Amino acid sequence: MIRRVLVANRGEIARRVIRACDALGIETVAVFGDADATARHVAEAGSAVRVARYTDVEQLISAARAAGADAVHPGYGFLSEDAGFARAVMEAGLTWIGPSPEAIASMGDKIEAKALMAEAGVPLLPTLAFGGAFTEPPADLTYPLLLKASAGGGGRGMRIVRSADELAEAVESAGREAAAAFGDGTVFAEPLLERARHVEVQILADTHGTIWALGERECSIQRRHQKVLEEAPSPGVTPELRRALAEAAVNAARAIGYTGAGTVEFLLADGRFHFLEMNTRLQVEHPVTEAVYGVDLVRLQIEIAEGAALPGLPPSPVGHAIEVRLYAEDPADDWSPQTGRMHRFEVPGVESEFGEGGLRLDSGIVSGDEISTFYDPMLAKVIAYAPTREAAARRLATALAFAKLHGPATNRDLLVRVLRHPEFLEGGTDTGFLTRHEFAPLAGVDAVRFSALAAALARAARPRETLGDLPAGWRNVVSQPHRAAFEEAGEITYLHTRDGLRSSPEAVFVSASESEVVLEIAGVRRVFGVAWYDGAVHVDSTLGPVRLTPLPRLPEPVVQTPPGSLPAPMPGTVLRVEVGVGDEVKPGQTVVVLEAMKMEHRITAPAGGVVAELTAVAGRQVEAGTPLAVIKEGER
Repeated sequence: MIRRVLVANRGEIARRVIRACDALGIETVAVFGDADATARHVAEAGSAVRVARYTDVEQLISAARAAGADAVHPGYGFLSEDAGFARAVMEAGLTWIGPSPEAIASMGDKIEAKALMAEAGVPLLPTLAFGGAFTEPPADLTYPLLLKASAGGGGRGMRIVRSADELAEAVESAGREAAAAFGDGTVFAEPLLERARHVEVQILADTHGTIWALGERECSIQRRHQKVLEEAPSPGVTPELRRALAEAAVNAARAIGYTGAGTVEFLLADGRFHFLEMNTRLQVEHPVTEAVYGVDLVRLQIEIAEGAALPGLPPSPVGHAIEVRLYAEDPADDWSPQTGRMHRFEVPGVESEFGEGGLRLDSGIVSGDEISTFYDPMLAKVIAYAPTREAAARRLATALAFAKLHGPATNRDLLVRVLRHPEFLEGGTDTGFLTRHEFAPLAGVDAVRFSALAAALARAARPRETLGDLPAGWRNVVSQPHRAAFEEAGEITYLHTRDGLRSSPEAVFVSASESEVVLEIAGVRRVFGVAWYDGAVHVDSTLGPVRLTPLPRLPEPVVQTPPGSLPAPMPGTVLRVEVGVGDEVKPGQTVVVLEAMKMEHRITAPAGGVVAELTAVAGRQVEAGTPLAVIKEGER
């Protein structure tokens, strides 16, 4: 029997494992880096040990020994699919909660994994491997292609190649990103199926020969080859196809002697499916399977590691579950990651466990936490479960729309729009869904205007609360009317706080305090919640969430940047500088490559010209807005 588990992970992942251990009466040990000293997973564990890196095997083994742990759970990500880590844990006399090192190794190299699956009779797409450098492909190679990293996933090292002219640069770039992320720059190419569904089968296997296939999950809605929304079951899988997928997944697991929880991923197109990869760990999206099948997969992982046997047949599925990944990123700005303090983080109606029509929140952050560039930008997963797919989508969309997310920009509005989109509700999802559609913010022009009015009224209400019964906008110096200005998405709304602020032809003032304003708009009474923070005001109403930037009456002088400047779009580290001063550049040519939140971000020339200045230095950290280079158009 396991008594104390070291959780070799962080954030939401670690909290999920800790919750399962608590339910089993097992003590937990957290590990943390300097940036996570006050993180929730540290506070919720029974004890914690500081480590320099979450991926340092020796430090993790030492931490387990120091805390008296007798088992290690790797979570997902980091070292969860590292056969060397699993072997080191077992050699240290600790229980490894996961598949055998041999099973992990067999699936860790995706090229070799495909060869094994071919022997097991699992359908495959043709594959062309590249080593750490580009080699000439066969002359009859057909396009488009998708490049992938052989040693890992998560979108790192993935590139779409549409012609032979793009292949060499794409292989080199993908190889560099793969080497940085996984220590192995090997990539491979396979045909790109542009209107395919991405489906995966959850498997669970014990040490006594029983293997469960717990249905499939649909994971087709993706950005940058990373999943954004997952659901179970898939709206595109028939009962006959479901049985075939389950049989293929069980054959894959049996072929490598698999134990524990794992996922077999497939591409589905034209009624046929093809093996993609096998993840020898728990998946981020495992909660939708838990909801539909009524199981706790982490608890079952632990019990299997203790030697427990699964019942002969898995439970039957009931209902539908949908999960969305809430990211700190701006979809309107090429999905750029966002940083800063999450002042308020609340999702209404969340329950700790599923009930009919229930909601679940798996999160690594709470209100007041700082979002940094050190880790993946995923803030949380929000999951809805209901008897039908339509009911789950509606429940989830409403919860997200009314969530209080006061801090950096997130993909919340996009997620709500997707959940309410007719094509999604009809089940028409595939991996190209987000490239075919553009999604506007939830709050339209009128919502921004009325939210700015509410913010101005709330600000005007401050002196009334502190100085007594004084008129809104009262000043002790005779001057021109006071003006309030707010900025949202580059648009500035000006309002006068003395003349006409308390009512307008469209909005009738009802009441106002510093945190809440009530307006009657076109005969409908609406409540606006107003929250003030340094440099921003968040306004929440049924018209949609709005983030405004208050502008001063007398703006501070700003530093003028020279024309053609290329600022850093986000905080990060300069990975490479691909030009020199005096070089000619073409429109769209890469000038600098930044690394932020585990991904490469290319800073390109907006127009052709000559590099006049270059301040970016490889290896140097930069803040958002830091000038990296200056391109002078048409000059030499």
